[in-house]
Amino acid sequence: MLVGRQLPLAPDPIALAERLRATAADRLALLHAADRTPGPYARFSYVACDPDRQSSALDPLADDPDFPFGGATGTFRSVPRWIGVLPYEGHRHLERPGWSPREGDRRPRAMLERPLWLRYPAVVVVDHAEGRVFAVGVTQDHVEALARRLLAAPAPAPAGRGAFAVEVADAEPTRLHLERILAAKELIARGELYQVNLARRLLVSLVRGEPLDLHRRLSAAAPSPFAACLHLGRDLAVVSTSPELLLEARTRQSTEGVEFPQDRMRSFASDVREGQKRPDRGGELRRNAVLNSVPFGRLFTCPIKGTRPRGKDAREDAALVQELDQDPKENAELTMIVDVERNDLGRVAAVGSVQVLHGPGVVTHRTIHHREALLGAWTRPGATRHDVLAAMVPSGSVTGAPKVRAMEVIARLESARRGLYTGGFGHVAHDGSVTLAMAIRTVVLQGREGEYFTGGGIVADSDPARELEETRWKALQLEKAANRAFVGS
Repeated sequence: MLVGRQLPLAPDPIALAERLRATAADRLALLHAADRTPGPYARFSYVACDPDRQSSALDPLADDPDFPFGGATGTFRSVPRWIGVLPYEGHRHLERPGWSPREGDRRPRAMLERPLWLRYPAVVVVDHAEGRVFAVGVTQDHVEALARRLLAAPAPAPAGRGAFAVEVADAEPTRLHLERILAAKELIARGELYQVNLARRLLVSLVRGEPLDLHRRLSAAAPSPFAACLHLGRDLAVVSTSPELLLEARTRQSTEGVEFPQDRMRSFASDVREGQKRPDRGGELRRNAVLNSVPFGRLFTCPIKGTRPRGKDAREDAALVQELDQDPKENAELTMIVDVERNDLGRVAAVGSVQVLHGPGVVTHRTIHHREALLGAWTRPGATRHDVLAAMVPSGSVTGAPKVRAMEVIARLESARRGLYTGGFGHVAHDGSVTLAMAIRTVVLQGREGEYFTGGGIVADSDPARELEETRWKALQLEKAANRAFVGS
């Protein structure tokens, strides 16, 4: 069975990752609940290193000879077993081939074009609610080895002491993105699609410092519930401050015998909307769980469309919320994407089970306001993990409506393959459940050089100049956050 040991260390995920980094850890992974606003994904962070297996399958458990793992019950069953990434182009063969760039085209190849999962036999679990740290693993030996490594490592230096600098530059002339927006509006006017998400590519140079240092700065400037710093091998690293849930898929066994009446689901949605603490999922859902790899039970996705910065004072903040809430373009965009997400869920959902559980509405975080909607569904009998991932990645939230036509337009108009951008990253737990964040606000590095995409949804009444300025603003936030004088989190 899974075993765990509490460790006498401070519940600081970045400091714990730095301890492991100091021991020359291989393929260090950090899934960081950096946004301390109480909510369903704010409680746990995870740190891991030294994976014992790798998979390029859409569903990594297809490459896991030790799964199902019979001891994955009780408190630790939701701890990550596999951590990894699902790029936008990661399984293009599952849709019509026209939506992805041709293999022989001249576009820059993305650094990540295939799924990449790493299996970790032991993981550090940070429980932010209780302020405790655990080592959890498949055997006592794995747990003790990880514990010894952490406890013997030197304490990290004070945050921000090392030299650090990042440079961000356009990968192409600005006018090309403006031309893409105008071309998309023409297609929309002709009735070929209703909405399309278009992105522009930026080049990132990590002049001084390491990916984990970049993660610390970005998370301090814009804490998010799905922050991450993943070292995937061969000098490949991912640093993200994603705010968006792409998919939570709970196994049917974790929900057997548990009712999900409408009032309970609305309560969950209200917790997400109002930033209140949701009751711990661990207790009722984990008791008496019987592990099985398939089928799934409950699915959730939470698309985000429309963003505004926080105001300088309460009056300006309230005005920005009202502006976002009443913006017809933002409302239309999210409404269309909710319909696309309903369709994606419907591919694997039981008939009549797809519901909009909350929203659309404005949600406030420490540095931004955004509009989101929470959707849920029960899976149809026989739906597998592979089926769910194939249906939900990439998301309609970052492609458009209709989805496949939007993907074809993206492939024709954008000048580079997206790679990880607008795919997903996250983990598959020991009980087979899946949690994926949307790969936005994400830097992908190969050594010290990398890429970062910014984008937005284009609809019939989009203002091209405003859309272009939004991509500039998003790029500026990255550079400012990375290079500002560090004052801690």
